[in-house]
Amino acid sequence: MDQESHSQPTAPPHVPTYHGFWPVLLMGLSLVLVFSWEIRVGIATRRGAQQLQEQQARLVDEAKRVQTGLEKLVRGLVELSKTDDAAKKIVTQFGIKLNNPSVPTATPAP
Repeated sequence: MDQESHSQPTAPPHVPTYHGFWPVLLMGLSLVLVFSWEIRVGIATRRGAQQLQEQQARLVDEAKRVQTGLEKLVRGLVELSKTDDAAKKIVTQFGIKLNNPSVPTATPAP
């Protein structure tokens, strides 16, 4: 008997099949990374904007204090210019004039 006649039938060659799991997994991971980075950047931007807003509020308060002090100084200089020649010279040289108070008085409600 021939050895070849008793052998089992051979299986067809294995054809590799590709699954969509790995590409989908990698795309999903990249999307998660991009979205988490966007959230992190948004949080950092919001923090920076809040700090800038607080800093601007402090600067506005300081500017109001300085303006109040300067108004007092100018009013005092104008009052002094009525009796002092040096103060009068400064007021005329720089053209300092007093306007009505910059803070309006309270208006009655309609």
